[in-house]
Amino acid sequence: MKKFLVNKNKKTLYIPKDAIIDKHIKFDGTIRAGLFVCFWGNIEAENVILSAGCYVGGDIICKNATIGPKSEFNDIIAEEKVLVFPKCRGRFIKADIVMIKERSVIDKVSANLIIVDGMTKIGEIEGGKIIASRE
Repeated sequence: MKKFLVNKNKKTLYIPKDAIIDKHIKFDGTIRAGLFVCFWGNIEAENVILSAGCYVGGDIICKNATIGPKSEFNDIIAEEKVLVFPKCRGRFIKADIVMIKERSVIDKVSANLIIVDGMTKIGEIEGGKIIASRE
């Protein structure tokens, strides 16, 4: 059983690498997950920061989300920003600002501002302003 670390001053919950969380997790602050953490339920927090290779079986409900490279997720519903690093796979992202890096595969994105950086596969885009760049 891996132990969580809670920093009450910074309102941060640290989840160690290779941990498996089989329940819904809700935290008033920031959740920082290490490498290859597996979440089978929903994640609810103000900020969600996932390292590389994480898997989220439920939904991510937050204010800001940062998804590390090669991670997989179902739905992300954020109030402000979502940053998706390269080679991620996901079903749905809804936020005010969404930035998706190269070689990610997302089924649907809905946002006011969508920034796609590099070759990315997106099934359906719904947004106010869309910026795509290829470097």
